[in-house]
Amino acid sequence: MKLLKSLSLYTISGISSKAAGFLILPLVANTIGKENMGILSLIYATTGVVAPLILLSVGAAVSVEYFRADFGKKAFSTYLSSALLNPLISFGIFMLIFLIFGKYLAQLIQLPAVWMPLIPVYCLVILIPSIVSVVYQVTNQPLKHLTFNISMTLAEMLIAFVLVLALQWNYAGRVWSIVGSKAIFTFIGLYLLYRSGLITRTISKMQQIDAWKFALPLIPFYLASSVVNFSDRIFIGWMENTADLGVYEIGYKIGSVVLVLQAAFALAWMPFLYELIKRDSEYARRKIVLYTYGGIVGFIIAVLGVTLLAPLVLYLFDEEYQGGLAYVFWVALGYGLVGWYSLRVGFVLYFKKNIYLTYIAFAKIIINLLLNYLLIKHYGVVGAAYATAISFFIEFVLTHIICQSIYPLPWFYFFNRSNKM
Repeated sequence: MKLLKSLSLYTISGISSKAAGFLILPLVANTIGKENMGILSLIYATTGVVAPLILLSVGAAVSVEYFRADFGKKAFSTYLSSALLNPLISFGIFMLIFLIFGKYLAQLIQLPAVWMPLIPVYCLVILIPSIVSVVYQVTNQPLKHLTFNISMTLAEMLIAFVLVLALQWNYAGRVWSIVGSKAIFTFIGLYLLYRSGLITRTISKMQQIDAWKFALPLIPFYLASSVVNFSDRIFIGWMENTADLGVYEIGYKIGSVVLVLQAAFALAWMPFLYELIKRDSEYARRKIVLYTYGGIVGFIIAVLGVTLLAPLVLYLFDEEYQGGLAYVFWVALGYGLVGWYSLRVGFVLYFKKNIYLTYIAFAKIIINLLLNYLLIKHYGVVGAAYATAISFFIEFVLTHIICQSIYPLPWFYFFNRSNKM
């Protein structure tokens, strides 16, 4: 019941954190047109690729350290403060790169060069709000998590309405509404962390290095996830056109509602899973199996539900976006498989076997890039959606195999009637 209660609150919180994008999506898309929607999609894609390289998995490192307490519970604030230095250093490096080479990178991805220096800033302002969410997650404060994210969502929606609809800033207004709201809540988040005693002037070089060692093997992994999430946009922009990309973006956004549910589930699942792993009993292992099966069924229902409701959602959009329906199921299926993956990956993170995720990442990047090229070439834009689903399926299978080797679970214990919970 504890998991279900937390899950319900985190689901509301997770949905609220993404609600701004979904609620104003029809208004933005119908206002700016599918051509500009395609440009906006490229900005999202570029940010998605750069963000893991700047953020350096600090949130995951902090979450794992809280439960493992390798440096002791009292050192948690020092660990958090030390770990935050790594993204700041990375931000400085990428800002310099984008200022010097931004013009050439923009030509490569067919994006207006004026946006390139903003990409690192876009990534950096995600950092502190995400850390605040992680702290509320690991300390089991879902109500505060919910309040923080709803407030940030309302701010983003308000700024978007002003910039896009009132001031007619086109797609630029949508970009600035995201950056502006996250920047505001970066300062709010810093205040909350400082007031809670989690931001300190005490910096440990050893703990900073530990956070870096945790992040290093995860960089290819998160980069691979970004490649899968956004390379389809890049390929469509190259091989098709930005108008088709704008239509694809709408279908993708609707299908990715499953990702919102997955992210909310992961917030409740990870602390629950870590506690069961710490017990390391036969009862705990069977409980993990039972809840994992429940999660698998839940994500199947979510995929089917989003697919069935998609035509109703598309009625909110102009006729030029109706072709996006063709992509919804495959994108939803892909993120349903991400949900299955999230049920398993916690074992790799808890035991700090992150190098396995690096191996999976390289395989996923190569497979996804090849699939995007081949499937878009043969099937058109819908081939990108096929590539997304196939890539996530392969990732899940590989992760499941690795997790079973790290921490074996009795998947079929219930067939043995002599075994009782």
